[in-house]
Amino acid sequence: MKLAPIIPIRRQEPLDDDGWAAELKLDGLRGIADTINGRMLSKNLNPLRRFQHLLDGLPFDCVFDGEIVVFDQDGRPDFNSLLFGRREPVYIVFDLLFYEGEDIRSLPLKERRAILDQIVKRYHSLQKSELFIGCANKLYGTVCSMDLEGIVLKKTRCSLRPGSNEMVESTEP
Repeated sequence: MKLAPIIPIRRQEPLDDDGWAAELKLDGLRGIADTINGRMLSKNLNPLRRFQHLLDGLPFDCVFDGEIVVFDQDGRPDFNSLLFGRREPVYIVFDLLFYEGEDIRSLPLKERRAILDQIVKRYHSLQKSELFIGCANKLYGTVCSMDLEGIVLKKTRCSLRPGSNEMVESTEP
């Protein structure tokens, strides 16, 4: 099984189009939860042993792409607390790469998220990011006014291909 996470390209202004889904860019560590092989990996595919316990309670036949995050008392991501272990981290899933041992990266985002929605219904400990379709500019304005990290946009009809431009990251200027 070859894993290569998609790294978003940076851009200042978001795309406000129904062909793109927006989600909050969480200020944490990118984590690939490979429950097939029992490992949590960084975006560079290095082991994240410190966060191995976040695999507990996840289905044993999937590979998830997500973010390891610590939230402060106001519900905002707190990277320093994550880095220094001041609070308990959570794993927020934003994509499903393998399901029941099968590589599903060739499926469009909408289909992968539909499968993920079904998994979340069965595994209540699993948390997933919220997708916003057709309102990226409004979300971006809200994120900037709240001094959050930014947003990530994904093409809703495209499959995952390493090196593609199917993910765009808009961060506050």
